[in-house]
Amino acid sequence: MNSFNRSRRRFWKSNEGNFTIEASFVLPIVLLVTALLLFLCLYVYQKSFLVQASSAASERSAFIWDNSHKNAVNGEIAEGQYDSLYWRLTEDQLLGSLFSLGSKSSARTISIPGGAQNGELADVKLAKGAESVPEGMRGEMMYDNKVILRQVSTELSWPISITPLAKVMSGGSDLQVKSRSIVVDPVEFIRTIELMRYYGSKFKGIGGSRTDPGTASEVLQMYGGSRSR
Repeated sequence: MNSFNRSRRRFWKSNEGNFTIEASFVLPIVLLVTALLLFLCLYVYQKSFLVQASSAASERSAFIWDNSHKNAVNGEIAEGQYDSLYWRLTEDQLLGSLFSLGSKSSARTISIPGGAQNGELADVKLAKGAESVPEGMRGEMMYDNKVILRQVSTELSWPISITPLAKVMSGGSDLQVKSRSIVVDPVEFIRTIELMRYYGSKFKGIGGSRTDPGTASEVLQMYGGSRSR
């Protein structure tokens, strides 16, 4: 009996096999953490790829907004290819925005995939930006003209390709993002500023001091002399 107790105490005090026992507990934890990190990296990759596609579509549409004939990637344009002269008044949803006070009725929307369906100028520009969206992504692009603020927004969704991650995701198995880009029109901005400066100088001259009588008589004599000749 005493020998049995001594052998049992030696068994519990022995260090043989400790590494195997500890490894059997640690290894599953290491594998689980590694798998979770791998799924997280794949999720971040899909999310960032979706954000990049959405941002590229919005930025390219905003980039070509002053001329629908532009190449959405590099801005290349054929000589003599322009939109109609008054497209900013008639085809840019400006009148709809003014009379509806910037409500949703003034916005133009296209589906991705699908593109422009009715051939309106705003839809054509949105469709050219949507060409950069990879296959498998779905959503819509919208242009909203609020007179002082014109913006292109893109909403995209993409099914998660990781089955374990899709099962634990709440709110569905699709990634969803939204991006916006402001439409900048430098040519129109410069034209408007120059027009304001021109009429400002004219109004300032009208409201200034009276015309010098000597200068007026010289002008009349000059025109009168030219007529007599």
